[in-house]
Amino acid sequence: MKAATTFAPRTDVQEIITNRIILALENDVTPWKKPWNAAHGAPRNYRSKHVYTGVNALLLGMLDYVHPYYLTYKQAQELGGQVRRGEKGMPVVFWKVSKKEDAKGKEKKVAFLQYSTVFNIAQIDGVAWTFPELPSREHTPQQAAEQIIAGYAGGPRIEHKGSEAYYRTSTDTVTMPEASTFHTAEDFYLTTFHELVHSTGHSKRLDRATLTEKASFGSPTYAKEELVAELGAAFLSNTAGLDLSVTENNTAAYIESWLQALRNDKTLIISAASQAQKALNHILGIVPSYEASEADSE
Repeated sequence: MKAATTFAPRTDVQEIITNRIILALENDVTPWKKPWNAAHGAPRNYRSKHVYTGVNALLLGMLDYVHPYYLTYKQAQELGGQVRRGEKGMPVVFWKVSKKEDAKGKEKKVAFLQYSTVFNIAQIDGVAWTFPELPSREHTPQQAAEQIIAGYAGGPRIEHKGSEAYYRTSTDTVTMPEASTFHTAEDFYLTTFHELVHSTGHSKRLDRATLTEKASFGSPTYAKEELVAELGAAFLSNTAGLDLSVTENNTAAYIESWLQALRNDKTLIISAASQAQKALNHILGIVPSYEASEADSE
């Protein structure tokens, strides 16, 4: 019989990650609106080539390095390199699974959330870095965004009308104002992606509790669903290569609302980022074939 899996989140890990996000927000940096390096793409492990996803992509995407390649201290040493003295790394999280027996002797898998620290290759000396040839972009970011929208198989109907953007579960429709009413094209696509991420929570798709359960405005459930949509929209925008730095600035009230939510719930950011990644995978039709493992975090 297949062992049952129990998730045992580590509060200290959640707090470490959350505090990183809070610090960024307190410095007027919205982590999910930091664009990836357009040429090199998403942050990834230099040695394994594993692309970081979820909250790890969010954390590493905040950093302003030319090349988005990272290694653990041990990996750097194995390549003959050395992290420079005084350099500070960034935590990345992963699940470590162990098997235990309960009181009845039944085997269970217990998953512990852990973290390790990675360093950008710019922080490491002694390695002759080589990089893959960068693929040429066949489409502009706006064309890529349109392809993402058009390629959402089984997605909701999109109607362009009115002055408000929203997703309605009862009719499974996304309503969007005309693109010409937005400050920039990037704002239009970011908002469209936000609503499309909401739609992935429909019971006939991912059946996400934060969308399917009735939640009043301002409640923790409502706030989490909004964060899922914010993160998912940013992930999709970065996938398309959109420059989020040109989108409209967030208000002080917007920043404060997320600061309060994150301070009240240390599990929020990791959980929401995980759900946002699932939403992105659903919209893009991606079936994950590789889970972040301890091997990338040693």
